[in-house]
Amino acid sequence: MEIGGFPMGGTFFVGGDDDKEVDFNVYTAGANLSYYLTERAAIEGEFSISFGLAQDVFFKKAEVLHVQMPNVWSYFGNVVWLPAGAAGRAVAPYITAGAGAVSLQPRQQTKPFGYDVDTVGFQTFLAENIGGGIKIFRGADAPDWGFRIDYRYLIVNANSNAPAFFAKAKSRGGHRVSFGILFTAKR
Repeated sequence: MEIGGFPMGGTFFVGGDDDKEVDFNVYTAGANLSYYLTERAAIEGEFSISFGLAQDVFFKKAEVLHVQMPNVWSYFGNVVWLPAGAAGRAVAPYITAGAGAVSLQPRQQTKPFGYDVDTVGFQTFLAENIGGGIKIFRGADAPDWGFRIDYRYLIVNANSNAPAFFAKAKSRGGHRVSFGILFTAKR
């Protein structure tokens, strides 16, 4: 069993058409819980919240300066494969893939984009992810503690009920990078 948290990360949503959709970035933090099925394979559940900070974006082919973006919540179930295993290793690279959901939380500042907090509310999209990273374990003084560097490519599926702001007509992509800590019981 392994528990981890990633207080430092970012997600960069891309693939908008600059006419009705907006590409934006969010600060990401979250946690994960992994259960090792074997030395090389694990299943993992993860939850994250991404805070929509002020930034310059393009909307209707024009630049909009210093506007707040929606908060983004994500929930994934993943399969993690460690080709060389993790037991007894200082560095353990891995690949992972999974499925889940991404939810956007509108804010007053997203109203000009047609994503009105008073009428629309949370929008949830089915999503998949694929990626990899490395786990770096401490030495003999704390062998169960370590660090994790992770990259995921998110595929956010279109939702025809969503406002035109994000993934209404076509799927969107996202790049998530995170840095965190982990604790493994009985490594």
